[in-house]
Amino acid sequence: MAQQRSDPTAVDAAAVDPAEQAGRLQRSAADLHFRRRWAEAEALAGRASSLLAAQPDAPALGRTCHALAGTFDDLGDHAQAEALYRRAGAIFSLMPTGGADDLVRIRCARGLAANLRMQNRGEEADAILIAALALAEQLLGPNDVDTLATMTGLGLLWEGLGRQDEAEELYRQALVRAEGATGSEPDEVAGIAAALSGLLERRAPVTAGSTGRSAHRS
Repeated sequence: MAQQRSDPTAVDAAAVDPAEQAGRLQRSAADLHFRRRWAEAEALAGRASSLLAAQPDAPALGRTCHALAGTFDDLGDHAQAEALYRRAGAIFSLMPTGGADDLVRIRCARGLAANLRMQNRGEEADAILIAALALAEQLLGPNDVDTLATMTGLGLLWEGLGRQDEAEELYRQALVRAEGATGSEPDEVAGIAAALSGLLERRAPVTAGSTGRSAHRS
């Protein structure tokens, strides 16, 4: 007699909190996405979202909403991701600062800004990242890795908005902070340096081309 295959995401609904079950589904969906099994990932992410929709707001729910938003962004469903980022952000905004959730509060804002940038809503993303950077400097410190990642994200956004001079200055500030920070990671410094170098390289052909045209006209 053939054995039936069990569903690896199946759980005893009576024994598991719905928010915890949604978290399990999100992690399974993220794994399936990584393995390029997109239809299955979308199905599990949808089930997780349905579970969360019926639950009252709570810190643990905010963390799960944040994680699931990232999964939906990876799957290309930016509208669903935005709704989850905003719900998570609303939950975190009601929590006192100075705790373990300060980090995820900043990362959630950064995720929402990246989501809006993918939806070509750069001005909205700009306001969110500026506020997130100020909060990160206050809660985490100016040289924290997530503060520097927020600076880099804001620089990338400004590049896309055509504000290259401001982006360059921000990258340079972030690089100085990273190089001067105690115990800074080499990859962190290299990432900021690469962002700055990439901006300078992209600007170089424009400058050279303008110079060439000026010389031709003279």
